[in-house]
Amino acid sequence: MKIAIVGGGIGGLTAALALSESTHDITVFERSAGIREIGAGVQISPNAGRLLHSLGLGAAYSEISVHPHRVVLRRWEDDSIIRATDLDENFFTQHHVPLANVARNELVEILGDAVAARSNIAMKFSAHAVAVEPGDSASIVQFSDGSSQSFDIVIGADGIHSVVRPCVGGVDKPRFSGSAAYRALVPRSAVEDLPIDVTNRMGPDRHVVSYFIGRNRSHLNLVCISPEDSWETESWTEQGTKEDLYSRFEGWSPDFLSLLGRVEEPIFRWALYDREPLEKWGMGTTTLLGDACHPMLPFMAQGSCQAIEDAIVLARCLKEANTSDAAIALRRYEDARQGRTAQVQTSSLMNRDLFHMVDGQEQKDRDLIFSISPPGMSILDWVYEYDALTVSL
Repeated sequence: MKIAIVGGGIGGLTAALALSESTHDITVFERSAGIREIGAGVQISPNAGRLLHSLGLGAAYSEISVHPHRVVLRRWEDDSIIRATDLDENFFTQHHVPLANVARNELVEILGDAVAARSNIAMKFSAHAVAVEPGDSASIVQFSDGSSQSFDIVIGADGIHSVVRPCVGGVDKPRFSGSAAYRALVPRSAVEDLPIDVTNRMGPDRHVVSYFIGRNRSHLNLVCISPEDSWETESWTEQGTKEDLYSRFEGWSPDFLSLLGRVEEPIFRWALYDREPLEKWGMGTTTLLGDACHPMLPFMAQGSCQAIEDAIVLARCLKEANTSDAAIALRRYEDARQGRTAQVQTSSLMNRDLFHMVDGQEQKDRDLIFSISPPGMSILDWVYEYDALTVSL
C-alpha cells in the first residue's frame, strides 16, 4: 500500500522502519529542512529498547546508549537516599535489555540512517502538511503550497501540535500542567565524580531528574520541573537563564546547587502540556501515532517509548492488510493501543503529585513506602514487560 507519515520524529521514523519490512511504499513528510530533534535526553526503557533491537538497530543503538547502574530517589534538602534500585543482571534477565539513556538527536540520527537505507521509504523535507481529508478508501494530505497528494493510508505522527489530529475529530486543546521544565546540560568533564545513575530529587512542588547521555557519556542531562502559573508566550519553549533556574531551587541541597553551577548555557525552558486520553484516534484510512494522539507529562519517561510501541503494533496490523481492508486494520491498531497508552498517560499525571508532595506526614509515608518496597523494579513491571511484538491484536 501507499502510506504517508506526517512527521519525521522518533515515532514517525520508527513507524516508517517497521512498515518498510512489508511491501508498502512509504513517504515521510517532515516540516523541517532535515532530520532534527528538539530536546536533550530521553530514557528508553526495555519495552521500547527491545523493539529498537527487533528493527535491526541493536549495534547503532548500543553505541549511543548510556546504561545507568541504579535508579536513585533522593530527598531535596540534603540529597539523602530514599531508595536506590540496582539495574543489575537480575534486571537484565527479567527484561532482556538494559534501561538506556540517549541523546535525542543521536537516536533520531540512527533512525534516519536506517530509513535512508530502505528502498521503499522516501523522506520529504520542508514538506509542511496543513490538513488531511480522511476517506474510507484513501486519504488526502494537503500542503502549505496548495498541493495535495492521495494515499491509501495517512498516519499523523506530528506531535502534540498535530495538524492531523483535528482532522479525525480531536478538537480538544492541549492542557497546561502548571509546570515548566528547565532542560540543561553539564559537560562530563565537570561531573566525572558522579555515579552513572538516573537520579530523581523530589521536593515540594518540584523535582529534578538527572542522567548521563551522549556517546561516551558526553553530558549530564538535567530536567528541572518547577511550578509555572501560566504560559503566555507564543512558543512552548523559550531560552531560560542560569540565574532563574538557580532561584527556583533555592534552599535545595548544596551538592545539587553545586551541580547547577556547572551547567553550560543555553538553558531551555519548556511548558509541560498533555491532553485527556483521546477516545477516537482515526477516521477512515487516517490514524494517529505518538504524541499526536496521547501526549503525556514526562513523569514516567514514556513519551518516546509509547510512540515506538505504537509503531510496532501499527506495522503488525498492516502487515497483511490491503487497500480493501486498510480502515479495518487501522481500527484494530487503535483498539490494541488505546487502553495501554491511556493507562500510561494517567499514571504519568499521578506521578506529578507523588513527586511534588510538600513536606509533612503524607510525604513521610511516601518515602517510607519507597524505602521498604522489595528490591527490583517491580513497581514498573507492567510498563517494562509489555511486548508490542506479541500483544494480542
